[in-house]
Order: sequence, then C-alpha cells, then structure tokens
Amino acid sequence: MTDMPVEPEVTGPVGDVDNSRSPRQLFGRIDPRQLGLPVAVLLLGAFFALRSPVFLQSSNFQNVGRQAAGLAAVSFGQTFVILSAGIDLSVGATVGLVSVTTAWGAVNYGVWAGIGLGLLAGVGVGVINGIVTARFKVAPFVTTLAMLSIASGAALIVSGGIPITGIPASMSSFARASWLGIPAPVLAAVALWLVAFVLLRWSRFGRHLYAVGGNPEAARLAGIPVNRVVITAFVLCATFSAVGGVLLTARVNSGQPNLGGDLALQSLAAVVIGGVSLFGGRGSIVGVAFGVIFISMLSNGLNLLSVPSYTQMIIIGSALILAVVLDNFIARRSGEVHS
Repeated sequence: MTDMPVEPEVTGPVGDVDNSRSPRQLFGRIDPRQLGLPVAVLLLGAFFALRSPVFLQSSNFQNVGRQAAGLAAVSFGQTFVILSAGIDLSVGATVGLVSVTTAWGAVNYGVWAGIGLGLLAGVGVGVINGIVTARFKVAPFVTTLAMLSIASGAALIVSGGIPITGIPASMSSFARASWLGIPAPVLAAVALWLVAFVLLRWSRFGRHLYAVGGNPEAARLAGIPVNRVVITAFVLCATFSAVGGVLLTARVNSGQPNLGGDLALQSLAAVVIGGVSLFGGRGSIVGVAFGVIFISMLSNGLNLLSVPSYTQMIIIGSALILAVVLDNFIARRSGEVHS
C-alpha cells in the first residue's frame, strides 16, 4: 500500500482501484520505482553479507538501527516539503541547533525541559521557513539556505562553539535501551513513520499536500489553502528533524552544534531514492522508509569494508544523481510531465 498522488483536477476519492481490470492490467500499472528499491536493498544486503561476516550479526543490525533512527526522522520530515515541490536544506543545521538547545536545557533544567526546548527550537525554524516561503514568496532553496546559516550560527552561540556535556544519564540510557531486541530509537522512528503515513494516506492535509505539489495554481482554484499547506509542511519537516536531533543527542550523550552536518544530503538521497519526485506531488512514505534502509545499509557496509568517509560521501552523492536521472527517465517513459 503506497501513498497515491492527487491530481488537482479530480474532486472525487483519491487512489481508488478499478477492480474490473485484469491482473495483467493492474500489474502493468505498477510504478517500477516502487519495485526497484526493495530489490536493490536485498541485493545490497547480499553483497555486504558476502564481503563481511559481521554484516549479518544481530549486534550490527542493532547498531545500524540506532544510527538510522536520526536519519529516518529527518527524511520522513523532508518528505512533506518535497511533496509540496519544495526543499529544506536547513534540516542538518536544525538538528545541530536542537542538539545544543536540548543539551543546554537538560543540563540546567532537567531532561524533559531540555527536550521541550529543543523541540520548540525546531518548530520555530519550521514556522519561519514556512512563512517566508509561503507568505513572502521566497524560493524554498533560498529560504532554507539562509536558515541553514542562521541555525548554524545560533547553535554555535548557544554552545559557545564547543560540545555541551554533562547531560543526565537518563537521556543517554534511552539511546541504549531496547524492547524485544529492538533499539528504542528504532521504535521512535517507526512511530514517526506511522504518523507520517497516516497524515499522507488518510488525512485531508495529505490530499491537499499532493494537490499543491502536483499543481499549486489548480489547487488554489479548487479552494485548497495553499499557503497553509506549505507552512504546515515546513513545520512538520522541522518538527520531525527536531525529534531526530533529540535522538542523536541522546546517542552521542552531548550537544553537538555540527551534529547534523551531512543529514541534508543523506535525507534528500533517502527521499529521492525512495521514489519521491523532486518536482512534488508524487511519492510514498513507504518508499522513503526503504530509502532510509538503503542509505543506512550502504553506509554501514562501506564502514565494514573500511571505505573512507569522504569516499562514502562521493558514493551517496552519486546515488542521488542516479536516482534523479532514473526518475526523470521513468517519468518521460510513463508520460508524466514535470514543470
């Protein structure tokens, strides 16, 4: 079951399947982007399993899950903005700001106060991004690029340019906790995925988001509050990123102003590889989950093979370019029009 895009000119229910079609017709309509990624994940897992005896160990999978939780939170949030035909380059800086704010609050006022302050800082970033983009008609690329600089500077001011240590042990213990063998951060990421799935699949906001991403002018003529939808998408993106920042802060047991330095690239890669169109209006949060698994598995496998981190950045960037090229190719073959 995947999230189906809403065509702006259609006023009836979205995503209904015509049961009168033959199985061949139905299978013929399956988007190859929805099938290719799970196969790629399996092939990638098989490759690393053959190359490293450590890869299939349960301890390694738990480690991958803890590492992937933060990326998953940010990627699920990024999905909302990209579906609206926007982009948020400030997610990594948001994670850094949330990290130092959470750590500062936890050290001075307790864990829950710190988490609350961190989430509030993240929501504030999203509100500003959304209002500047929607109300003042500034391109999302420009808005979030500027916010990247602002949030990074604010994180350095809060932390004084150094990590904030001394966080209560109860916060770091959460990152190490597990339930039925599943790490607690993974459960938190799954909860975020469920929230995103419900919003995109069954809520009015989800239908409006696909419509705005597909054709904002047609959505406006249909009576959809486009500005409100865009602002909400940015707020959700920043909120999910803030949760990711809290998870990562608990994992490293300190507030790090540069904690999310590479998350903008990785989250974009996970979302686009997961089949969400950079042109907006099409994609599935289920695909994004597979994109996160793919990026996390790729990073872990390369680490096990002792591939340098800088080389990994090249590989992930190349995967992002390849995903966009394939997306455009398949879109042209299927008759989709991007504007």
